Amino acid sequence: FNTSSLFDIKVGTYSASYSELSNSIVEKLQDEQFKVVKVQDEQRCIEMIKTGELHVCTIFPPDLSLKTNDKIVFHVDKSRINFVYIILDRISGKIATKSTELSTALTSRLLTSLNNANTKLNEKSSSVVSLSASLSESKSSLTNVINDLNSLNLNETGNFTEIDDELKDLEQRDNSTAKYSDLRDLITSMKDGYNSLITSVSQFRNSNEEGLEAIKTKLSSNIQTATELKNTIKEINDDINSIEIRDVARIVSPITTEIKPISAESTNLNYTFPTLVVLVLLFAGLLLASTTVVQERESKAYFRNFITPTSDIIFIIGGYISSVFIVLIQLVIIFIVMFGISNTFVSDITLFNAFVILVLLGSVFILLGMLIGYMFKSGETANIASVSLGAILLFFSNTILPIETLPGSIRGIVQFNPYIVGESALRKILLFNQDLEAVLSQIYILVGYIALLLIIVYLFREVTKKWFSG
Repeated sequence: FNTSSLFDIKVGTYSASYSELSNSIVEKLQDEQFKVVKVQDEQRCIEMIKTGELHVCTIFPPDLSLKTNDKIVFHVDKSRINFVYIILDRISGKIATKSTELSTALTSRLLTSLNNANTKLNEKSSSVVSLSASLSESKSSLTNVINDLNSLNLNETGNFTEIDDELKDLEQRDNSTAKYSDLRDLITSMKDGYNSLITSVSQFRNSNEEGLEAIKTKLSSNIQTATELKNTIKEINDDINSIEIRDVARIVSPITTEIKPISAESTNLNYTFPTLVVLVLLFAGLLLASTTVVQERESKAYFRNFITPTSDIIFIIGGYISSVFIVLIQLVIIFIVMFGISNTFVSDITLFNAFVILVLLGSVFILLGMLIGYMFKSGETANIASVSLGAILLFFSNTILPIETLPGSIRGIVQFNPYIVGESALRKILLFNQDLEAVLSQIYILVGYIALLLIIVYLFREVTKKWFSG
Protein backbone atom coordinates (compact mmCIF):
# COMPACT_ATOMS: atom_id res chain seq x y z
CA PHE A 1 0.00 0.00 0.00
CA ASN A 2 3.06 2.23 0.23
CA THR A 3 2.70 3.25 -3.41
CA SER A 4 0.51 5.32 -5.71
CA SER A 5 1.01 3.03 -8.69
CA LEU A 6 -1.57 0.80 -10.29
CA PHE A 7 -0.80 -2.67 -11.60
CA ASP A 8 -2.28 -4.69 -14.45
CA ILE A 9 -5.05 -2.27 -15.39
CA LYS A 10 -6.89 -3.97 -18.22
CA VAL A 11 -8.07 -1.56 -20.90
CA GLY A 12 -10.25 -2.90 -23.69
CA THR A 13 -10.33 -1.13 -27.05
CA TYR A 14 -12.72 -1.43 -29.98
CA SER A 15 -13.02 0.28 -33.34
CA ALA A 16 -14.79 -0.71 -36.52
CA SER A 17 -11.70 0.50 -38.38
CA TYR A 18 -8.48 1.38 -36.59
CA SER A 19 -6.62 4.33 -38.06
CA GLU A 20 -3.00 5.37 -37.66
CA LEU A 21 -4.07 7.81 -34.95
CA SER A 22 -6.09 5.13 -33.11
CA ASN A 23 -3.16 2.71 -33.13
CA SER A 24 -0.78 5.40 -31.88
CA ILE A 25 -3.10 6.10 -28.92
CA VAL A 26 -3.32 2.37 -28.18
CA GLU A 27 0.48 2.18 -28.18
CA LYS A 28 0.57 5.19 -25.85
CA LEU A 29 -1.69 3.40 -23.36
CA GLN A 30 0.34 0.21 -23.39
CA ASP A 31 2.93 0.21 -20.59
CA GLU A 32 3.80 -1.60 -17.36
CA GLN A 33 0.61 -0.39 -15.67
CA PHE A 34 -1.88 -0.89 -18.50
CA LYS A 35 -2.64 -4.03 -20.45
CA VAL A 36 -4.50 -3.20 -23.65
CA VAL A 37 -6.83 -5.83 -25.11
CA LYS A 38 -8.46 -5.34 -28.50
CA VAL A 39 -12.05 -6.58 -28.37
CA GLN A 40 -14.02 -7.55 -31.49
CA ASP A 41 -17.38 -6.16 -30.38
CA GLU A 42 -18.40 -2.97 -28.57
CA GLN A 43 -21.13 -4.59 -26.47
CA ARG A 44 -18.80 -7.43 -25.54
CA CYS A 45 -16.25 -4.84 -24.40
CA ILE A 46 -18.82 -3.23 -22.09
CA GLU A 47 -19.95 -6.59 -20.71
CA MET A 48 -16.34 -7.45 -19.86
CA ILE A 49 -16.30 -4.47 -17.47
CA LYS A 50 -19.34 -5.84 -15.66
CA THR A 51 -17.71 -9.26 -15.27
CA GLY A 52 -14.45 -7.72 -14.06
CA GLU A 53 -12.39 -8.86 -17.06
CA LEU A 54 -11.73 -5.23 -18.00
CA HIS A 55 -11.47 -2.01 -16.04
CA VAL A 56 -12.08 0.41 -18.92
CA CYS A 57 -13.55 0.02 -22.38
CA THR A 58 -12.25 2.48 -24.98
CA ILE A 59 -14.30 2.98 -28.15
CA PHE A 60 -12.49 4.64 -31.05
CA PRO A 61 -14.55 6.14 -33.91
CA PRO A 62 -13.97 4.43 -37.28
CA ASP A 63 -10.97 5.87 -39.15
CA LEU A 64 -10.23 8.39 -36.41
CA SER A 65 -8.24 11.38 -37.68
CA LEU A 66 -7.59 15.00 -36.80
CA LYS A 67 -9.96 16.09 -39.55
CA THR A 68 -12.98 14.60 -37.78
CA ASN A 69 -14.77 15.88 -34.69
CA ASP A 70 -15.51 12.39 -33.34
CA LYS A 71 -14.88 11.69 -29.67
CA ILE A 72 -13.10 8.79 -28.02
CA VAL A 73 -15.58 7.23 -25.59
CA PHE A 74 -14.47 5.64 -22.31
CA HIS A 75 -16.94 3.25 -20.65
CA VAL A 76 -16.24 2.85 -16.93
CA ASP A 77 -17.82 1.38 -13.84
CA LYS A 78 -18.60 4.42 -11.70
CA SER A 79 -19.75 2.24 -8.82
CA ARG A 80 -16.07 1.78 -7.93
CA ILE A 81 -15.84 5.36 -6.76
CA ASN A 82 -12.40 5.08 -5.15
CA PHE A 83 -10.93 3.55 -8.31
CA VAL A 84 -12.65 4.95 -11.37
CA TYR A 85 -11.38 8.50 -10.98
CA ILE A 86 -7.82 7.32 -10.36
CA ILE A 87 -7.78 5.27 -13.53
CA LEU A 88 -9.51 8.00 -15.53
CA ASP A 89 -6.88 10.44 -14.34
CA ARG A 90 -4.08 8.11 -15.48
CA ILE A 91 -5.68 7.46 -18.86
CA SER A 92 -6.55 11.12 -19.34
CA GLY A 93 -2.92 11.95 -18.62
CA LYS A 94 -1.75 9.63 -21.37
CA ILE A 95 -4.36 10.95 -23.80
CA ALA A 96 -3.40 14.51 -22.84
CA THR A 97 0.24 13.70 -23.58
CA LYS A 98 -0.71 12.41 -27.03
CA SER A 99 -2.99 15.40 -27.56
CA THR A 100 -0.14 17.73 -26.62
CA GLU A 101 2.13 16.00 -29.11
CA LEU A 102 -0.46 16.40 -31.87
CA SER A 103 -1.15 20.01 -30.88
CA THR A 104 2.57 20.73 -30.96
CA ALA A 105 2.85 19.12 -34.40
CA LEU A 106 -0.08 21.15 -35.74
CA THR A 107 1.30 24.37 -34.28
CA SER A 108 4.74 23.58 -35.70
CA ARG A 109 3.13 23.02 -39.08
CA LEU A 110 1.54 26.48 -38.93
CA LEU A 111 4.76 28.12 -37.81
CA THR A 112 6.71 26.32 -40.52
CA SER A 113 4.34 27.63 -43.17
CA LEU A 114 4.61 31.15 -41.77
CA ASN A 115 8.40 30.95 -41.60
CA ASN A 116 8.61 29.57 -45.14
CA ALA A 117 6.36 32.36 -46.40
CA ASN A 118 8.42 34.95 -44.54
CA THR A 119 11.69 33.54 -45.89
CA LYS A 120 10.48 33.40 -49.48
CA LEU A 121 9.02 36.90 -49.30
CA ASN A 122 12.26 38.23 -47.83
CA GLU A 123 14.21 36.55 -50.59
CA LYS A 124 12.01 38.17 -53.22
CA SER A 125 11.86 41.59 -51.58
CA SER A 126 15.13 42.63 -53.29
CA SER A 127 13.72 41.40 -56.61
CA VAL A 128 10.63 43.52 -56.05
CA VAL A 129 12.79 46.59 -55.36
CA SER A 130 14.91 45.87 -58.42
CA LEU A 131 11.80 45.35 -60.53
CA SER A 132 10.38 48.66 -59.35
CA ALA A 133 13.61 50.54 -60.15
CA SER A 134 13.92 48.85 -63.54
CA LEU A 135 10.36 49.72 -64.45
CA SER A 136 11.01 53.34 -63.43
CA GLU A 137 14.09 53.47 -65.66
CA SER A 138 12.16 51.91 -68.53
CA LYS A 139 9.43 54.49 -68.04
CA SER A 140 11.97 57.32 -68.12
CA SER A 141 13.60 55.93 -71.27
CA LEU A 142 10.26 55.56 -72.99
CA THR A 143 9.41 59.13 -72.03
CA ASN A 144 12.61 60.34 -73.68
CA VAL A 145 11.83 58.41 -76.84
CA ILE A 146 8.34 59.91 -76.94
CA ASN A 147 9.77 63.39 -76.50
CA ASP A 148 12.24 62.78 -79.33
CA LEU A 149 9.43 61.58 -81.58
CA ASN A 150 7.42 64.66 -80.77
CA SER A 151 10.40 66.87 -81.67
CA LEU A 152 10.52 65.60 -85.25
CA ASN A 153 9.37 68.33 -87.72
CA LEU A 154 7.31 66.51 -90.29
CA ASN A 155 6.14 69.74 -91.96
CA GLU A 156 9.43 70.40 -93.74
CA THR A 157 8.80 67.97 -96.56
CA GLY A 158 7.52 70.67 -99.02
CA ASN A 159 4.23 71.99 -100.33
CA PHE A 160 2.89 69.35 -102.70
CA THR A 161 -0.25 71.40 -103.44
CA GLU A 162 1.74 74.17 -105.05
CA ILE A 163 3.66 71.61 -107.15
CA ASP A 164 0.40 70.23 -108.39
CA ASP A 165 -0.80 73.72 -109.28
CA GLU A 166 2.40 74.48 -111.16
CA LEU A 167 2.17 71.30 -113.17
CA LYS A 168 -1.36 72.19 -114.19
CA ASP A 169 -0.19 75.65 -115.23
CA LEU A 170 2.52 74.07 -117.41
CA GLU A 171 -0.04 72.07 -119.18
CA GLN A 172 -1.75 75.31 -120.21
CA ARG A 173 1.37 77.30 -121.05
CA ASP A 174 4.05 75.51 -122.87
CA ASN A 175 6.39 78.47 -123.27
CA SER A 176 6.48 79.71 -119.68
CA THR A 177 10.14 79.52 -118.72
CA ALA A 178 9.53 81.38 -115.52
CA LYS A 179 7.17 78.72 -114.31
CA TYR A 180 9.79 75.99 -114.84
CA SER A 181 12.08 77.92 -112.63
CA ASP A 182 9.39 78.11 -109.96
CA LEU A 183 8.83 74.38 -110.28
CA ARG A 184 12.51 73.70 -109.89
CA ASP A 185 12.56 75.79 -106.78
CA LEU A 186 9.60 73.93 -105.33
CA ILE A 187 11.17 70.58 -106.10
CA THR A 188 14.44 71.72 -104.62
CA SER A 189 12.61 72.91 -101.52
CA MET A 190 10.81 69.57 -101.26
CA LYS A 191 14.06 67.72 -101.69
CA ASP A 192 15.71 69.73 -98.99
CA GLY A 193 12.80 69.09 -96.64
CA TYR A 194 12.81 65.38 -97.39
CA ASN A 195 16.54 65.16 -96.85
CA SER A 196 16.12 67.07 -93.61
CA LEU A 197 13.44 64.54 -92.50
CA ILE A 198 15.57 61.58 -93.42
CA THR A 199 18.47 63.06 -91.51
CA SER A 200 16.32 63.70 -88.46
CA VAL A 201 14.87 60.17 -88.54
CA SER A 202 18.34 58.70 -88.97
CA GLN A 203 19.65 60.72 -86.07
CA PHE A 204 16.65 59.65 -83.95
CA ARG A 205 17.24 56.01 -84.79
CA ASN A 206 20.92 56.21 -84.05
CA SER A 207 20.43 58.06 -80.80
CA ASN A 208 17.59 55.82 -79.44
CA GLU A 209 18.54 52.42 -80.81
CA GLU A 210 20.65 51.52 -77.76
CA GLY A 211 17.99 52.92 -75.42
CA LEU A 212 15.26 50.81 -77.00
CA GLU A 213 17.45 47.71 -76.85
CA ALA A 214 18.12 48.44 -73.16
CA ILE A 215 14.39 48.86 -72.56
CA LYS A 216 13.74 45.56 -74.33
CA THR A 217 16.37 43.80 -72.22
CA LYS A 218 15.00 45.28 -68.98
CA LEU A 219 11.44 44.34 -69.91
CA SER A 220 12.52 40.73 -70.56
CA SER A 221 14.25 40.68 -67.18
CA ASN A 222 11.17 42.20 -65.55
CA ILE A 223 8.95 39.57 -67.10
CA GLN A 224 11.21 36.83 -65.72
CA THR A 225 11.22 38.46 -62.26
CA ALA A 226 7.41 38.78 -62.33
CA THR A 227 7.13 35.11 -63.29
CA GLU A 228 9.36 34.14 -60.36
CA LEU A 229 7.25 36.25 -58.01
CA LYS A 230 4.11 34.60 -59.34
CA ASN A 231 5.60 31.12 -58.71
CA THR A 232 6.70 32.12 -55.19
CA ILE A 233 3.22 33.41 -54.37
CA LYS A 234 1.74 30.16 -55.71
CA GLU A 235 4.12 28.09 -53.56
CA ILE A 236 3.14 30.08 -50.46
CA ASN A 237 -0.55 29.71 -51.30
CA ASP A 238 -0.17 25.95 -51.86
CA ASP A 239 1.73 25.61 -48.57
CA ILE A 240 -1.02 27.40 -46.68
CA ASN A 241 -3.76 25.40 -48.42
CA SER A 242 -1.99 22.16 -47.45
CA ILE A 243 -2.65 22.89 -43.74
CA GLU A 244 -5.46 20.45 -42.90
CA ILE A 245 -6.46 21.78 -39.47
CA ARG A 246 -7.22 25.49 -39.21
CA ASP A 247 -9.73 25.45 -36.37
CA VAL A 248 -8.21 26.96 -33.22
CA ALA A 249 -10.12 24.60 -30.90
CA ARG A 250 -8.93 21.55 -32.84
CA ILE A 251 -5.34 22.76 -32.75
CA VAL A 252 -5.44 23.42 -29.00
CA SER A 253 -7.24 20.13 -28.22
CA PRO A 254 -6.98 17.77 -31.22
CA ILE A 255 -8.29 14.74 -29.26
CA THR A 256 -11.63 14.94 -27.45
CA THR A 257 -12.93 12.31 -25.06
CA GLU A 258 -16.20 11.40 -23.38
CA ILE A 259 -16.86 9.35 -20.24
CA LYS A 260 -19.88 7.04 -20.14
CA PRO A 261 -20.88 4.83 -17.16
CA ILE A 262 -21.82 1.24 -17.95
CA SER A 263 -24.84 1.52 -15.66
CA ALA A 264 -27.48 4.21 -15.41
CA GLU A 265 -26.38 7.40 -13.71
CA SER A 266 -27.16 7.18 -10.02
CA THR A 267 -26.23 8.65 -6.65
CA ASN A 268 -23.19 7.73 -4.60
CA LEU A 269 -25.51 6.01 -2.13
CA ASN A 270 -26.70 3.59 -4.80
CA TYR A 271 -23.15 2.99 -5.99
CA THR A 272 -21.84 2.29 -2.48
CA PHE A 273 -24.88 0.39 -1.22
CA PRO A 274 -23.47 -3.11 -2.00
CA THR A 275 -20.26 -2.21 -0.15
CA LEU A 276 -22.16 -0.84 2.85
CA VAL A 277 -24.34 -3.94 3.08
CA VAL A 278 -21.34 -6.28 2.95
CA LEU A 279 -19.54 -4.12 5.53
CA VAL A 280 -22.48 -4.38 7.95
CA LEU A 281 -22.76 -8.10 7.25
CA LEU A 282 -19.04 -8.61 7.93
CA PHE A 283 -18.94 -7.15 11.43
CA ALA A 284 -22.43 -8.27 12.38
CA GLY A 285 -21.67 -11.89 11.46
CA LEU A 286 -18.24 -11.99 13.10
CA LEU A 287 -19.21 -10.26 16.34
CA LEU A 288 -22.61 -11.91 16.72
CA ALA A 289 -21.42 -15.46 16.11
CA SER A 290 -18.24 -15.16 18.21
CA THR A 291 -20.14 -13.57 21.11
CA THR A 292 -22.85 -16.25 20.97
CA VAL A 293 -20.32 -19.08 21.05
CA VAL A 294 -18.31 -17.54 23.90
CA GLN A 295 -21.47 -16.95 25.96
CA GLU A 296 -22.53 -20.54 25.34
CA ARG A 297 -19.15 -21.82 26.48
CA GLU A 298 -19.28 -19.65 29.62
CA SER A 299 -22.81 -20.83 30.44
CA LYS A 300 -23.38 -23.53 33.06
CA ALA A 301 -25.55 -25.35 30.56
CA TYR A 302 -22.49 -25.97 28.38
CA PHE A 303 -21.49 -29.01 30.47
CA ARG A 304 -24.97 -30.50 30.26
CA ASN A 305 -24.71 -30.31 26.48
CA PHE A 306 -21.77 -32.70 26.66
CA ILE A 307 -23.72 -35.44 28.34
CA THR A 308 -26.75 -35.21 26.07
CA PRO A 309 -27.03 -37.67 23.18
CA THR A 310 -27.41 -34.74 20.77
CA SER A 311 -24.72 -34.60 18.10
CA ASP A 312 -22.28 -31.69 18.13
CA ILE A 313 -23.18 -30.83 14.58
CA ILE A 314 -26.73 -30.10 15.74
CA PHE A 315 -25.44 -27.47 18.17
CA ILE A 316 -23.27 -25.95 15.45
CA ILE A 317 -26.16 -25.80 12.98
CA GLY A 318 -28.46 -24.42 15.68
CA GLY A 319 -26.05 -21.61 16.50
CA TYR A 320 -25.51 -20.96 12.80
CA ILE A 321 -29.25 -20.79 12.04
CA SER A 322 -29.98 -18.43 14.92
CA SER A 323 -27.22 -16.08 13.81
CA VAL A 324 -28.37 -16.20 10.18
CA PHE A 325 -31.91 -15.39 11.27
CA ILE A 326 -30.77 -12.31 13.22
CA VAL A 327 -28.53 -11.14 10.35
CA LEU A 328 -31.38 -11.58 7.87
CA ILE A 329 -33.62 -9.37 10.02
CA GLN A 330 -30.90 -6.71 9.97
CA LEU A 331 -30.60 -6.97 6.19
CA VAL A 332 -34.35 -6.60 5.71
CA ILE A 333 -34.33 -3.44 7.83
CA ILE A 334 -31.33 -2.07 5.85
CA PHE A 335 -33.03 -2.72 2.50
CA ILE A 336 -36.31 -1.15 3.62
CA VAL A 337 -34.51 1.99 4.82
CA MET A 338 -32.41 2.10 1.66
CA PHE A 339 -35.36 1.85 -0.69
CA GLY A 340 -37.29 4.38 1.38
CA ILE A 341 -34.49 6.94 1.18
CA SER A 342 -33.44 6.55 -2.44
CA ASN A 343 -36.81 5.57 -3.96
CA THR A 344 -34.96 2.87 -5.89
CA PHE A 345 -37.02 0.17 -7.58
CA VAL A 346 -35.61 -3.35 -7.56
CA SER A 347 -37.40 -6.26 -9.18
CA ASP A 348 -38.38 -9.33 -7.18
CA ILE A 349 -35.95 -11.60 -9.02
CA THR A 350 -33.08 -9.15 -8.42
CA LEU A 351 -33.97 -8.94 -4.74
CA PHE A 352 -34.11 -12.75 -4.50
CA ASN A 353 -30.71 -13.13 -6.20
CA ALA A 354 -29.21 -10.50 -3.88
CA PHE A 355 -30.48 -12.32 -0.77
CA VAL A 356 -29.05 -15.61 -2.04
CA ILE A 357 -25.61 -14.01 -2.20
CA LEU A 358 -26.10 -12.26 1.14
CA VAL A 359 -27.11 -15.51 2.85
CA LEU A 360 -24.05 -17.31 1.48
CA LEU A 361 -21.73 -14.44 2.39
CA GLY A 362 -23.34 -14.03 5.80
CA SER A 363 -22.86 -17.74 6.39
CA VAL A 364 -19.13 -17.38 5.73
CA PHE A 365 -18.79 -14.49 8.19
CA ILE A 366 -20.94 -16.25 10.82
CA LEU A 367 -18.86 -19.43 10.58
CA LEU A 368 -15.68 -17.34 10.87
CA GLY A 369 -17.17 -15.75 13.98
CA MET A 370 -18.05 -19.17 15.42
CA LEU A 371 -14.51 -20.33 14.73
CA ILE A 372 -13.14 -17.33 16.65
CA GLY A 373 -15.56 -18.10 19.48
CA TYR A 374 -14.19 -21.62 19.82
CA MET A 375 -10.57 -20.46 19.51
CA PHE A 376 -10.63 -17.93 22.36
CA LYS A 377 -11.81 -18.50 25.94
CA SER A 378 -12.99 -15.00 26.92
CA GLY A 379 -15.46 -12.66 25.27
CA GLU A 380 -13.00 -9.76 25.30
CA THR A 381 -10.31 -11.60 23.31
CA ALA A 382 -12.94 -13.00 20.94
CA ASN A 383 -14.26 -9.50 20.24
CA ILE A 384 -10.75 -8.18 19.61
CA ALA A 385 -10.05 -11.10 17.28
CA SER A 386 -13.35 -10.54 15.43
CA VAL A 387 -12.68 -6.83 14.95
CA SER A 388 -9.09 -7.53 13.88
CA LEU A 389 -10.15 -10.15 11.34
CA GLY A 390 -12.85 -7.82 10.00
CA ALA A 391 -10.31 -5.01 9.69
CA ILE A 392 -7.91 -7.27 7.78
CA LEU A 393 -10.64 -8.40 5.37
CA LEU A 394 -11.75 -4.80 4.95
CA PHE A 395 -8.20 -3.52 4.52
CA PHE A 396 -7.47 -6.00 1.70
CA SER A 397 -10.56 -5.12 -0.30
CA ASN A 398 -11.69 -2.42 -2.73
CA THR A 399 -13.38 -0.37 0.00
CA ILE A 400 -10.37 1.60 1.24
CA LEU A 401 -8.00 1.30 -1.72
CA PRO A 402 -8.50 -0.65 -4.95
CA ILE A 403 -6.72 -3.98 -4.97
CA GLU A 404 -5.13 -2.88 -8.26
CA THR A 405 -2.59 -1.01 -6.09
CA LEU A 406 -1.26 -4.41 -4.97
CA PRO A 407 1.38 -6.33 -6.93
CA GLY A 408 0.06 -9.19 -9.04
CA SER A 409 1.33 -11.99 -6.78
CA ILE A 410 -0.41 -10.59 -3.69
CA ARG A 411 -3.51 -9.63 -5.64
CA GLY A 412 -3.85 -13.22 -6.85
CA ILE A 413 -4.35 -14.27 -3.21
CA VAL A 414 -6.38 -11.27 -2.04
CA GLN A 415 -8.98 -11.68 -4.77
CA PHE A 416 -10.27 -14.76 -2.90
CA ASN A 417 -11.08 -12.59 0.11
CA PRO A 418 -14.73 -13.46 0.86
CA TYR A 419 -15.44 -9.77 1.37
CA ILE A 420 -14.30 -9.04 -2.23
CA VAL A 421 -16.06 -12.11 -3.62
CA GLY A 422 -19.39 -11.21 -2.02
CA GLU A 423 -19.18 -7.51 -2.84
CA SER A 424 -18.37 -8.24 -6.49
CA ALA A 425 -21.31 -10.62 -6.82
CA LEU A 426 -23.70 -8.20 -5.09
CA ARG A 427 -22.62 -5.29 -7.33
CA LYS A 428 -23.25 -7.34 -10.45
CA ILE A 429 -26.75 -8.22 -9.26
CA LEU A 430 -27.89 -4.89 -7.83
CA LEU A 431 -26.15 -2.45 -10.18
CA PHE A 432 -25.98 -4.39 -13.44
CA ASN A 433 -29.13 -6.53 -13.00
CA GLN A 434 -27.29 -9.75 -13.75
CA ASP A 435 -28.67 -13.13 -12.74
CA LEU A 436 -27.14 -15.85 -10.57
CA GLU A 437 -25.62 -17.54 -13.61
CA ALA A 438 -23.33 -14.53 -14.08
CA VAL A 439 -21.96 -14.94 -10.53
CA LEU A 440 -21.64 -18.73 -10.44
CA SER A 441 -17.88 -18.53 -9.84
CA GLN A 442 -18.43 -16.35 -6.76
CA ILE A 443 -21.18 -18.69 -5.53
CA TYR A 444 -18.87 -21.71 -5.86
CA ILE A 445 -16.16 -19.90 -3.86
CA LEU A 446 -18.59 -18.97 -1.08
CA VAL A 447 -20.02 -22.49 -0.92
CA GLY A 448 -16.47 -23.84 -0.71
CA TYR A 449 -15.71 -21.48 2.17
CA ILE A 450 -18.88 -22.60 3.98
CA ALA A 451 -18.04 -26.29 3.63
CA LEU A 452 -14.44 -25.76 4.73
CA LEU A 453 -15.40 -23.60 7.71
CA LEU A 454 -18.06 -26.08 8.86
CA ILE A 455 -15.40 -28.76 9.08
CA ILE A 456 -12.93 -26.49 10.88
CA VAL A 457 -15.60 -25.25 13.34
CA TYR A 458 -16.61 -28.86 14.12
CA LEU A 459 -12.99 -29.81 14.75
CA PHE A 460 -12.43 -26.82 17.04
CA ARG A 461 -15.61 -27.65 18.98
CA GLU A 462 -14.26 -31.12 19.58
CA VAL A 463 -10.99 -29.59 20.75
CA THR A 464 -12.78 -27.24 23.17
CA LYS A 465 -14.67 -30.18 24.64
CA LYS A 466 -11.35 -31.75 25.59
CA TRP A 467 -10.18 -28.42 27.05
CA PHE A 468 -13.37 -28.20 29.09
CA SER A 469 -13.32 -31.78 30.28
CA GLY A 470 -9.62 -31.55 31.10
